[in-house]
Amino acid sequence: MSDSTIKTDANGANAVFATGEGSTINVKDVTIQTSADSSRGLDATLKGTVHATNVKIQTAGEHSAAIATDRGNGTINVTKATGKTTGKGSPGIYSTGTITVSNSDLKATGSEAAVIEGRNSITVNNTSLSGDVDRGVMLYQSFSGDAEVGTSVFTMNGGTLTAKAGPILYSTNTEAVVNLKGAKLKGNIGVLLNAAADKWGTTGSNGANVTLNADNQTLPGSITADKVSSITANLKNKTTLKGAMNSENKAKSVALNLDKTSNWVVTADSYLTSLTDSDTKLSNIVDNGHTIYYDASASANSWLNGETITLSGGGKLTPVSAS
Repeated sequence: MSDSTIKTDANGANAVFATGEGSTINVKDVTIQTSADSSRGLDATLKGTVHATNVKIQTAGEHSAAIATDRGNGTINVTKATGKTTGKGSPGIYSTGTITVSNSDLKATGSEAAVIEGRNSITVNNTSLSGDVDRGVMLYQSFSGDAEVGTSVFTMNGGTLTAKAGPILYSTNTEAVVNLKGAKLKGNIGVLLNAAADKWGTTGSNGANVTLNADNQTLPGSITADKVSSITANLKNKTTLKGAMNSENKAKSVALNLDKTSNWVVTADSYLTSLTDSDTKLSNIVDNGHTIYYDASASANSWLNGETITLSGGGKLTPVSAS
């Protein structure tokens, strides 16, 4: 389909919908408008595929993502899209499959910018994503049957991610990997990443285990987790983290791995389960007078020899048990 317009106004009326293995829809220069609930702009299920170029998408109903995959690992590839969603629970992108979006601009005024459920992925390249409600990007597992259990993967190369409410990144009840390279991140509450239990899953085991990989990236805001959640942050190629890590000492574990070219600008006392730093002089930690606590019993910290080290800004790196 090309040079066309699609409008729907019934509940459940997806505009472009590929379902079933072997089904493929190609759209180019198409304008889409849906107004009722559960009416997505581009949707693929049960191994269906959608390829879209130069599309304009508007949805107004609840649970009506601009770009979505539902049950069964659908695949969607989008280039040069502009999209706006206004309904509750209607992110710009919702993935229970494989979605790639490039050179696009997607805004969600009633939801997160993007959501991944279960063992699925979203990759965005040189794209602007904005979410006004709850958080920027959510990675989770609902156990509703929509998505297989496994690792949720969000990859962003260039572009801009804006969270007008809540943390920029949020994960619950799943394993998750976030890959960021040269993206501009904007948040309003000062939290970069939060991993925590929520309403999904079994209490006591429904936290998140998140790996954050940052390459040539500025990371604005703190990193937090609860007692059933873990975070590992890997910073390389001139990445800078500007925020505290586990400042309330509530996380199950938080690990930080720095290469020589990357920096951590500390904004509050922080608690790390483990710290590795290619700069053994720790000159890439701008402590601003704050204390960084580490677990001396963790094998990854053996290079610190259980010592208390005074940092360049007057703060210190010290075992968590030190007084």
